[in-house]
Amino acid sequence: MTKKKVKDKPVLVTEKRYEGQYVAFDPSMGKKIIASGRDPGTVIRKARKMGVSVPAIVFVPKQDLAYIY
Repeated sequence: MTKKKVKDKPVLVTEKRYEGQYVAFDPSMGKKIIASGRDPGTVIRKARKMGVSVPAIVFVPKQDLAYIY
């Protein structure tokens, strides 16, 4: 298996431990992950407990798996 390099494209989350999960960010702090989990509602609640009233939430797909929305 070869890994493709992404040039000039921002990659938000690359850590394998977050694959298949939702992650939350504080938009004012950049890319620092403040909460993660398999249920987006739980992730939002965790982020709000940390004081972020409107967190940015993203789903991190498993590597080599396509998701169509």
